Amino acid sequence: MAKKHQRTSFEGVQVSAKFDNARRTPDTESLFRNVDSLAMIAALDPTTRRTIRDRARYVVLNCPYAWGMLDTHASYVVGSWVSASFPRGGVPKKVRDKLVRDFDAWALKVGLWEKLRTMVRAKTTDGEAFAVFFTDPTITDRKNHVKLNLAVIECDRVESWTETVTRENERDGIRFDPYGHPTEYRILKYHPGDYRVSIKNRKGEWTKAANVIHYFDMLRPEQVRGVSDFVSALEIPADQKSYRSSVTTSAINAANISGVLETDLVPECFDDEDASIGKCAMEVKPNTVFRMQRGALLTIPEGWKIHQLQAQQPTSLYPDFVRSLIAEMARCLSMPVNIAMCDSSQHNFASAKIDHTVYGDKINSIRSTLATKVLDRIFFNWLEEYAIRESIDEKTMDALADVEWLFMARGNADVMKDAAADNTRLGNASLSYETLYAKDGKDWKREVRQALSERAQMLAWWREECKTNGLPEETPCPFFAKDAGAAKPAPTEDQVEHESQRNRNPNNRAKAN
Repeated sequence: MAKKHQRTSFEGVQVSAKFDNARRTPDTESLFRNVDSLAMIAALDPTTRRTIRDRARYVVLNCPYAWGMLDTHASYVVGSWVSASFPRGGVPKKVRDKLVRDFDAWALKVGLWEKLRTMVRAKTTDGEAFAVFFTDPTITDRKNHVKLNLAVIECDRVESWTETVTRENERDGIRFDPYGHPTEYRILKYHPGDYRVSIKNRKGEWTKAANVIHYFDMLRPEQVRGVSDFVSALEIPADQKSYRSSVTTSAINAANISGVLETDLVPECFDDEDASIGKCAMEVKPNTVFRMQRGALLTIPEGWKIHQLQAQQPTSLYPDFVRSLIAEMARCLSMPVNIAMCDSSQHNFASAKIDHTVYGDKINSIRSTLATKVLDRIFFNWLEEYAIRESIDEKTMDALADVEWLFMARGNADVMKDAAADNTRLGNASLSYETLYAKDGKDWKREVRQALSERAQMLAWWREECKTNGLPEETPCPFFAKDAGAAKPAPTEDQVEHESQRNRNPNNRAKAN
């Protein structure tokens, strides 16, 4: 990288300014020895991506912390399900309710939410996820005649015939139009690592981009393939595993009786008849190792001493060291260390909640991308077939284009505090019912209508019971009584004194009488 200089004049003195990290010194040359000027398409060539991808998969499968972080991350992002909502209006209630029910039934039938979690896991580990639309004749649901299905495939199956493609419109298994939009993907029939693969089967088929979902994060402009989210932390689990093995071995050795025998005297040896045969120091071989029976008492010859080995591990710094490594790896996902380790013993409620706020913002960002790149594509492909079967008109179709996705809210330890805050914000109109219900992944119109319907039905039942049992119709329903069942707060001293003075006043007593 070229040096950048800026010269200026200050009170007649010429000043030269430069960037220290642009200088070529032995220290900077050693620190930045692996720096290059490659384009992203060259930096993430098929060989490099394959190496990073294989190592990331190995780490996830062999490190329990990495596996747990990946599983938790996918569960937090997708949740149990995602609901479709149409808050802009323009869709008749019956059409909207039926469409939402039919889409939920179809999603359950094809295992959509499980596939979506798989795509999030693949994108996090491999760097990208692919899914292909296809017609599934095995879908026989009577309530839903849509035959659309989705197959999640491994990114290894998307590649060009050779790694050195010279065609300008093709890059790494993808063909592009003059505007940079993907038009086709070359998908292999089998995975390159499949035992069924032969040279003949390496010939792939070009699939139209309209039938393929490609989900990845673009880190740099003109990037066409993804890289693992763990790429900068792949060596951390190896360090943690190596250190853990060393500490475990040291602890096992410390638990056993192990030591060194030494003497400053030359021992005297005896024959079988206990007759002295003189000094025999040469018969004691150095580095002699012998095993003792566990739980036995040890006796040593006169003049000898035994020194037990003192284990220096595990040290008190071991938990902190492991925690630091896990925190460093979890930072790739903006995940708090207490979630990554499933351990909040070193956190109080406030600090844990602050860390979760950062992770919550990251999840919201991922969900936004997931909604536009994946869920919208799935819904509109499903709607295209569904509209034909249900004869939906063009006006309604235009209104259905404004779909929004309501993800499940993550759990909170202080539910009552959040509920009180929601009530306050609803009271001062700083929070809408749409936003409130969206936090739980619910459609506010559907939920409010359901709540009103339940209250009306309960009130009708109550009046019927009152009439049957001879009670007045205006008898308050206990389910709707204000503050029903709530404990009244104890009166303060000022209230008690005020009530006492009021009772002592003869005018008040006369009114009461």
